[in-house]
Amino acid sequence: MMVMNTMGSWRAGACGAALAVAVLCGAGALSSVAHAQDESPQARGETVQSLDPRVAKQLLAAYEKLEAENFKGALADLNRLVQQAGEMKPFDRASVYQIRGQAHVNVDRVDLALNDFKAALAENALPAEASLQLRYNVAQLQFQQENYKEAIRGLTEWMRATDNPGANAWFLLAAAYYYENDFKNARVPAERALQLSESRERRQFDLANMIYSELGLADKRTRLLSIMVSLWPDELSYWKQLAALYMQEERSKDALSTLELAYNSGLIKEPSDILSLAQLYSVHNNPHRGANLLAREMKNGRVARNVNNLELLSQLLSQAREHRAAIPVLQEAAALSDTGVLAYRLGQVLLADEQNEAAEKALTNALQKGGLDEKQRANAWMLLGTARFNEAGPGEREQRALADKAFASAAEFAATRKQANGWRDYIKAINDTEDRQARLEREQAAMLAEAARERELSACRSLQIAGRTLSEACRARLDDEG
Repeated sequence: MMVMNTMGSWRAGACGAALAVAVLCGAGALSSVAHAQDESPQARGETVQSLDPRVAKQLLAAYEKLEAENFKGALADLNRLVQQAGEMKPFDRASVYQIRGQAHVNVDRVDLALNDFKAALAENALPAEASLQLRYNVAQLQFQQENYKEAIRGLTEWMRATDNPGANAWFLLAAAYYYENDFKNARVPAERALQLSESRERRQFDLANMIYSELGLADKRTRLLSIMVSLWPDELSYWKQLAALYMQEERSKDALSTLELAYNSGLIKEPSDILSLAQLYSVHNNPHRGANLLAREMKNGRVARNVNNLELLSQLLSQAREHRAAIPVLQEAAALSDTGVLAYRLGQVLLADEQNEAAEKALTNALQKGGLDEKQRANAWMLLGTARFNEAGPGEREQRALADKAFASAAEFAATRKQANGWRDYIKAINDTEDRQARLEREQAAMLAEAARERELSACRSLQIAGRTLSEACRARLDDEG
């Protein structure tokens, strides 16, 4: 009579969702129980059962086909054996069902495998250790079938009968609770899996991370992710999650350091991530580094020179007090924009830099493009009037008239009416002053001309009285006086 070890190493079946892949494919769809079973059946007081020689021979043939991956042939043999099950003793039937179940796993028929394993257990004839292992395998397959409630029930019962459940079992239980959205009950098994694992399995950290996230345990998640970035430094998502947590905890400096380290390690390559880092530099009053980063990545072609990105670069440069450097960037952005908002901002910057002619052009463009809100329109007219006024030199009334026209438009808005009218009054006062000055100059010129004429006439009369020869001019002057 031969005694068969009916538990072997069997190929994993196909896995389902992403976490199920980690749960089942990572450990093998039918993994061995991770706990100590050093005692032999005899030592535990169990009766050692043996297979009927005829059944054993056929099972061995089927087993060899399974080992050779001839699953179709193995199943044909096992199906014939099952047809004879009524003639077998319970242990033989249980063994046949168990091995056929394992064969079904290999051809991805998990439903049939479950039926066979349950049939094997129903015989209540397997050794305690084999029965316990099979119960664990049933729970695994229930999980694979996404029957998480049954998987939880089976694993819980199995754990009560097991002295030292291993990390894989705790992980499977945690994952089943997770898929049932029972995050509170998933937490302890996930933590036990981490504590017991000797290999630092990534899937276990990922599951704990997700559970902590669902429970809002930011502190625990931060500590966990700090370990994860050290274990898997090439995984950008861990760095980003850790940085996001730091921001959530108002530890923005730590968030910046985290993303900066990831960038310097060559992990941050996506435009959105680069832009986030540049903005974070701005938050921490280091816009110069943010501007340099953004300019460099634009030059490298990883960040597009579009309106939004150019606007951000100009803002960083302005924040870094590099106003002159910001102007051409803002000009490029304004030219690409469909609205006049950026041209309006450009006009402000140019006016502050005393580039009045360029400011006038930008502000005119802003008003023509449109898209400004009421406050911006009012201010744009005010700034345009100021730029035009600054361009006007002494006596350039036409230029001041253009400025007055802009201020008149600004006066149509309640927010700028008083200031605009003040400018218009000022321009009128300048014009009035120039008019008075012109009249005074004309009057003075007339007085001087009259005095010169009187002096000339007096001189001519003196020559006439003296009997001297008069010039044609004197004779004409004396004739005019009659």
